[in-house]
Amino acid sequence: MMSAEVFALPETADGGLAGAVQALCKSLMEAKAVDLMMVPRRLPLGQMVQHVLVKDAHGLAGLDPVAPVMLVNGATLLAKLSRQDPGASLGALLRPCEIRAFVELVKLHQGDRQRVLILGSDCLGTMEPTQYEPWAKNTAESSSAFLESMLGKGELPEGAPSLRSCCQACEYPTAQGADIELLLVGAQASGWLAMASTERGKQALEAAGLKKAVFPSGREAALRQMVSRREAFRDSLLREVHSEVLPLEKLLGELSRCINCYNCRDVCPVCYCKSCVMDSSTMEHPSYQYIRWAKRKGALKMPAETLFYHMTRMAHMSTSCVGCGQCSSACPMGIRVAEIFRAVAFRTQAVFDYVAGRSLEEPLPLATFREEELQPR
Repeated sequence: MMSAEVFALPETADGGLAGAVQALCKSLMEAKAVDLMMVPRRLPLGQMVQHVLVKDAHGLAGLDPVAPVMLVNGATLLAKLSRQDPGASLGALLRPCEIRAFVELVKLHQGDRQRVLILGSDCLGTMEPTQYEPWAKNTAESSSAFLESMLGKGELPEGAPSLRSCCQACEYPTAQGADIELLLVGAQASGWLAMASTERGKQALEAAGLKKAVFPSGREAALRQMVSRREAFRDSLLREVHSEVLPLEKLLGELSRCINCYNCRDVCPVCYCKSCVMDSSTMEHPSYQYIRWAKRKGALKMPAETLFYHMTRMAHMSTSCVGCGQCSSACPMGIRVAEIFRAVAFRTQAVFDYVAGRSLEEPLPLATFREEELQPR
């Protein structure tokens, strides 16, 4: 493993992070390190920030690397871009949970890691999109205000909506698995910095003309403090879910609001099957079948298979769940889908000593067999 090397991002007139990252992406494209880049960018109308695939520096205008909102987990998009040969070299700027989900998709043969230069940034968290939009509309320079407050005071700007619970419980705030990591936490006193985590990342930063810098001395301590705070929130959240949601009777009550819209499946980055059993003829029952079930049970909830749907999905992907929380954000009925899946995935992955997205070198638990893996611990 190569030792990480740190580089200084280009300086800009306003000293802002967005301008520095934009200048870095521009240099990478001009140096032919990548042909196109997928970056989080403000859209021309409205307040939303979405992933945008750009072909040149003009497309980078409006790049916003820390806007606290994530409408779509970028792993899904990057898998689509890299699954077959795209005919061009790609770069992508992602959050840590997007990188970890992409790692899982690569293991599932849904994307190609070699076709993408990944830039990742420390993640300070995201808000529910419906709460982010009005806040961003009424807050001048909202992303800068968010960044300054989170890095300076470790808390949200006054009047901002809270972060999603999955973000508060995320113990992986750094861009592990990226070729280039943008260092924010504990690094602001040194200017904006990028760290080459792979030889490919180092070559790209050198090709972009960046100069070497020193690893920020306060970063490790600041990260430990952040992770410790998030782990405490995670442990509290998991205890709450285990006592208030996971007992079977309470779980049935929580899922009783499900309307089978399948939003949670459709936004999940690691729920990748192109043909889902829930959409197949297997789940299309003749009319008389419902009558039989109702007569046998005395009553039949309609739609009928909501519990089966969630249990099937959980069995399929709990070993690859990265806890990004998109499922809860997409649920129109307010079901705590992400919290349920996070709690189950946390225990499932612990059984296999596995962390989803941690490393490409770690095989998927259900794709391998170790004789001792299910021994009591």
